[in-house]
Amino acid sequence: MMPASIFLSHNHADKPFVRRLAADLQNQGIPYWLDEAEIKVGESLIEKIRAGIDKVEFVAVVLSPNSVASPWVQREVDVAMNQEISGRRVKVLPLMYSACELPGFLLGKRYADFTDDSRYPSALEDLVRSVGVVFNRNAFSPPASATNLGQALDMAWTKALPMLTRPFHRPFQYVGMTVQHAARATGGVPNEVGNIIIDSDECHMCLEAEGNFINYVDVELKRTAPHRQDQDFDSEMVLGALSINPSELELIRKTTHYHHYYDHRKRLKISVSCLYDGAPLSVGFSSKYYGI
Repeated sequence: MMPASIFLSHNHADKPFVRRLAADLQNQGIPYWLDEAEIKVGESLIEKIRAGIDKVEFVAVVLSPNSVASPWVQREVDVAMNQEISGRRVKVLPLMYSACELPGFLLGKRYADFTDDSRYPSALEDLVRSVGVVFNRNAFSPPASATNLGQALDMAWTKALPMLTRPFHRPFQYVGMTVQHAARATGGVPNEVGNIIIDSDECHMCLEAEGNFINYVDVELKRTAPHRQDQDFDSEMVLGALSINPSELELIRKTTHYHHYYDHRKRLKISVSCLYDGAPLSVGFSSKYYGI
């Protein structure tokens, strides 16, 4: 049985906190809906947000002076509250990020207190348990000196690399899928050998099949071209654009044109590289070569 999913309602000014929270929910195995990962250029914000709320069981409202004053957040919460009042399965969960007065429609509701970093672990556990999931302490560790996901995303933005949306969002998820499942998940069509190739203005992605399963995924970030093999690059920035948290990885080897990581939780080898002069930077994912 899949765990309940959470819509993260927030103001853009609170984005670094929300990105950290989204990464921690992901590590706890809880699906989340985050606008920058779900809404593509040209799509209707109102329609996509309403559709997003319709698909989830919980709407977590990140409360701060910014969000309380935001018409967008008020609109999202109004939709969710109306569904909760009418008996639909959606439940609104207040998360106090920065001290502010509770809006009238949330008065009387208990909130998770994230107002101080020292409270973050217990507030996260409170949130996880409130959606019916057992809190996994082994999957949570407070941010260390390593670059976290929020910092990596900010680094990507400074280099004009936006957070990539589906099907390029967290592409490691396709490793181990059947070819048919991966085709449905990406919207791609397998070729005669089962490989699936997806092209957009931002990325070129190849899902390589071995038998009936995807065993390797490679994503080229077109905005990083042209690059040279003797030119240093920041792999954390590239990982951030794909919504991958560098602090969860172990850097095994680093050369000028190739950075090699292990993700021990997912048992993946992740490589960020420039394959030839003039190429874009690319990220490869494989479980087959983990530990090699």
